[in-house]
Amino acid sequence: MSNYTPVIIIGAGRSGTNMLRDILTSLPEFDTWDCDEINPIWRYGNKNYPTDELPEHLASKRIKKYINKRFLRRYKKSHAPFIVEKTCANSLRLNFVHQVIPDAKFIIINRDGRDVVPSAMKRWNSSFDLKYTLKKLRYVPLQDLFYYVWKFGYNRLKKMVTKEESLSFWGPIYKGIDKDVVNLPLLDLCAHQWMHCAENTIIHRQQIETSKILDIRYEDFVMNPQKNLEEILKFLKVESKGDLQKAVSKVSIKSVGNYKKEFSQEEQVHLNKILKPTLEKLNYNID
Repeated sequence: MSNYTPVIIIGAGRSGTNMLRDILTSLPEFDTWDCDEINPIWRYGNKNYPTDELPEHLASKRIKKYINKRFLRRYKKSHAPFIVEKTCANSLRLNFVHQVIPDAKFIIINRDGRDVVPSAMKRWNSSFDLKYTLKKLRYVPLQDLFYYVWKFGYNRLKKMVTKEESLSFWGPIYKGIDKDVVNLPLLDLCAHQWMHCAENTIIHRQQIETSKILDIRYEDFVMNPQKNLEEILKFLKVESKGDLQKAVSKVSIKSVGNYKKEFSQEEQVHLNKILKPTLEKLNYNID
């Protein structure tokens, strides 16, 4: 029995995963890495696998040992009873993550995919951020460092040289994304990316005990953040000594329904058509 509990936040990119992680780790019982995501750690031993959809059988003993060791190292630095981790690509491989850390608690955060799309489009169009990239490289396994330096550098350099509006890739790499990048407009690409993340999570969660999972809806959380934070703490069986009101003080509802401001009526109809089956599975109403 370890002295800490891994808390894995699962959600597609731009679904509120950063918000949730930052709120939790503002409380004294929680700690995390000082960078946005640790996908290279999760992909240790599998860096050449073509997508982020790592199947369970790739979770070898060596890989499990390495990833758990990195969590333990984080715990030894802070001695926080809960180590929080958020890597959006994990929404594509929840079964793999569960294989690696079976004792983890999972918080699944869902957000209306129609609001995710305009936010994701901005990230695909984002400029190169050296400080952000260097922070991520600090947690790359040493033997994989050259691979990721080349990968990050090529992606940004290609955008600078070709003057393309979008990055070569951003966010979780799902099966077929390489073809979608070439063939689909950015709106459709982002819709497909969210859809794959949400659908994979829906399928994989069925293999995990319900007692290990708490579902959060982004829209509900931002409407009543303190109540929902209390629910999370209850799920984790912790009475925090932190100021819960202060922890959620920056939460805003302003981005709920944002797709209606960002997209034309025609684009909204098109987006609804793409995302309707997945949205209905997550109990979102289609206008």
